[in-house]
Amino acid sequence: MPERKNLRRDPQNRILDAAEAAFAELGYEGASLRDIVARAKVNLPTVYYYFRSKEGLLEAVFRRRFGPLREEHYALLQEKEARAGDRPLAVEEVLEAMLLPPLRMAARGGQSPVVMRLIGRIVSDPSSRTQAMLRQLHHDVKEEFLRRLARACPHLSREELGWRVIGLWGALGYLLAHPQRVLEESGGQFDLRRTDQALPRLVAFFAAALQSPPVRDTGGQPPAGGAR
Repeated sequence: MPERKNLRRDPQNRILDAAEAAFAELGYEGASLRDIVARAKVNLPTVYYYFRSKEGLLEAVFRRRFGPLREEHYALLQEKEARAGDRPLAVEEVLEAMLLPPLRMAARGGQSPVVMRLIGRIVSDPSSRTQAMLRQLHHDVKEEFLRRLARACPHLSREELGWRVIGLWGALGYLLAHPQRVLEESGGQFDLRRTDQALPRLVAFFAAALQSPPVRDTGGQPPAGGAR
């Protein structure tokens, strides 16, 4: 019955569903169009008709899944700035706008392991195409967040801030890709799919990281008392 229901969906969405599952499981390089057409129960010309290429298919998967995330980021930033007026946003306010959309996506996709695996694959996939496409899709919104964080963290250089934001996104991606592990290791206390629980904890954690003093340049030497 589930297969019949799937076949009643239009071919374009069946292909996107199949590609999303294949990319989540195997990564961009590992997933083949042969596998995707078999999962979608279509022929290869149908894939080329809608998406032109495997790369075009990956871009369509990204835009379908993460395009709404981008729009939600912008909407939250505008909402918070309207409330702040002339005051620059605090670190916590910027972080709330950054973290809430992916947490909401995790909550909505909590019943879909494919969504969570896709997040983890995107974070860890070494494919240059995957990473370049992701950067292109989110370059503008990333710059908006960096600009506001720079105002909220004047003690950090742009380089230092960039490093910390990379760590922030990497940690968040890992957490969202492994919600069950987080739940088990916290003894059932930290459910990432419970946005009301996850958001204040993550905001507090990342805010502390961003507000800590700059790392002192040791000229390549290990800090005093550190590992040698």
